[in-house]
This record gives sequence, structure tokens and C-alpha cells, in this order.
Amino acid sequence: MYTRFRIVGREANRAAGFSLIELLLALALGLVIVAGIVQLFVGNSQTYAVMHAQARLQENGRFALDFISRAARSAGYFGCAPQPQNIVRGLRGNWALIPEFNITRFIDGHESTGPTAWAPTLNTLPRSGATNANVYIDGNGINTADVAPGTDIVAFRTLREPGRRLAQTLQPDAAPVVMAPGGDAGMAVNDIIMISNCEQGAVVRITGMAVAGDEAQLTLATSTTGNLYENADQVEGPNGLIPFSLSFLQRAYGEDTSVAVVETTYFFIAPSLAPDSEGNPVLALWQKVGSAGPVELVQGVENLQVLYGIDTTLNDGVPNANRYVPFNEVPDPNQVVSIRVTVTVNSVDPIAADGARLARTFSKTLQFRNSRPRA
Repeated sequence: MYTRFRIVGREANRAAGFSLIELLLALALGLVIVAGIVQLFVGNSQTYAVMHAQARLQENGRFALDFISRAARSAGYFGCAPQPQNIVRGLRGNWALIPEFNITRFIDGHESTGPTAWAPTLNTLPRSGATNANVYIDGNGINTADVAPGTDIVAFRTLREPGRRLAQTLQPDAAPVVMAPGGDAGMAVNDIIMISNCEQGAVVRITGMAVAGDEAQLTLATSTTGNLYENADQVEGPNGLIPFSLSFLQRAYGEDTSVAVVETTYFFIAPSLAPDSEGNPVLALWQKVGSAGPVELVQGVENLQVLYGIDTTLNDGVPNANRYVPFNEVPDPNQVVSIRVTVTVNSVDPIAADGARLARTFSKTLQFRNSRPRA
């Protein structure tokens, strides 16, 4: 009997479970482990957010500089580049009013000089919905009210490649016929083109086109009225107004003459079309090519600053940048041989509860391959 009672007592003690102190210790230990896991998860999430933000802003910075670099590499290519005084300005507007087709200057800029000011003034830029003479063919322009204050605007001019050659000799008062392999003339009605050889050139608008086989005849109709991009019935010659002509020298263009579309590419900072993940506005890098409407390129680019490298020793025959200055201090745009582009890029989406974004600045110096500085 004694042995039996001892066995029952031992089984009863075993069935009693944990004491209150043991339970409290277990709960405390569990809370510590859970808190550690939560802290590890939160830390990993924050690290991922920062890493993702860094990767995004680095990618956006690279894209922004690549877009600008690509345009800069082709800037200044105007074929054989005749002397400016031998280029017929066939459009009704003068170069100041049609800056996107001013091929006498391969680069232009608007330097931020304060919170809301630029030099030279942005009034020379055609704007969307403008009621004055500054309008584009299709009404698409840069709305200067949207350009981010304190940022720069830079423009590069070139001829779109590939161009076309004349299919036959062109007289100054005739319609050009260009090669159109497979029926593709490489240009369209309303395009502004440059007809040029090493001796002379003309900037005109295509008003019609007739393609036959591998050739295309371009119509260059003139007008006494209309917008600034119409061909004028009279053009400003060396000694005053003369009837519309493709040559001030009254010489024919040979079949080695190049015909290509004139393009000016603008880069500027303006609000993005899409907000960040919390619905807040964000800035972006925009591009405008020729008379087409502006398009958003890279979201999260909040600043663009450009310095222009000028050659102050033109007589040495070496196109070297001796100093970098803002555009409003450039004596002659044709003295520019390089630019230093600086973009400030953010992570777009906030990485902190207070809405702060990660930001970083990238810089790149670009040499112009087609620059031919002249004294």
C-alpha cells in the first residue's frame, strides 16, 4: 500500500503542469523573441527601401545623362556647313522667333538667375496656347509657366540622320527632287528641312510631297500670311528683300547636295505627369524635339544645371575649353566646345515617414564632336 501511494503522488505531481512563475518567464522570453523578429523585419524593410531608392536614383541619373549626351554628340552637324551668310532663311519668322530651327547656332541655353528668372528671357521660346506670334506649327510648345524655377534649359541643334541626296540638279527657283529608297523620303509634309552643300544652303518648310518610285518631289509653297513657319514669298537677302529663292548666290545645287530635317532638342525640368506613391507631385526631365510636343523622359530629376566650356584662344586652332561659364556669360554660342551637365535626382517615392526622399547629384562633361569655333 505504501508503494502504491508513492506512485500515485508522483503521477499527481507530474500532471500539475507549469507554475505561474514558469509561465511568466516563458511569456517574457516569447515576447523578446517576437520583438527581435519584428525589429529584424522592420530593419530589413528599411534597408530594402533605401537600397531600392539608391538603385532607382542611380538608374534615373544615368538615363538622364545618357539622353542629354546622345543629343550633345550630334549637335552642330549641319552637313558640309556653308557660311551663315550664304544660308537662305526661307521661313516667315526670323531666327529669334523660330529658335528651334536657328541653324546658325548649334547650342542655346536659358540660365536660371533666380527663383523665377532666366537669362536670356524665356519669352523667345514658343509656348503652348500662346496668343502672340510665338506658336508652333501644331501648337505644341514648352509651357514656360511649368518649367521648374531655378533650373536651366539647354537646346542642341542638328540635322536628323539619315538625310537624303538630291536626285537631280536643283535650280534656285525649282522644286527639289530627293532620293527615296523604297519610297521612303526620310521626311514628311510640314517638316522644316535644310538643303545644303559646302557653298550654300536654305532652310524651308515642305508643303507637299509626291513620291514616285525611288524619288520624291518636294513642294515648297510660299505664303504672304500665316504662321512663322510658312515659307515667305520674300526672303531677307544680303542687300534687302528678294523674291523667294533657294540661293543667295543664284547658283544651282548639285546632286551631292544634302537634304535633311532640322531638329532642335530641348531639355528642361517640369512637373511629372504621375505623382509619387503617396500622391505627392514630383519633378521630371522633359524633352522637346522640333515642333513636336514635349515628352517626359525621366521621373525624379529635380534640377538641371549646365555650364558651357568656351574656347578663349581661337587662334591656336585647337578646340579646347579654357573656362566654364553660365550661358548668359557666353560671348558667342559658336565658341562653345563642351558643356558640364549636372543633374540632381531623387528616389521619387519617400523612404521615411516624414516624406523625405533620397537624393544625389550626378555630373558629366561632354565634348562637342562637331564644334568648329571661329573667331
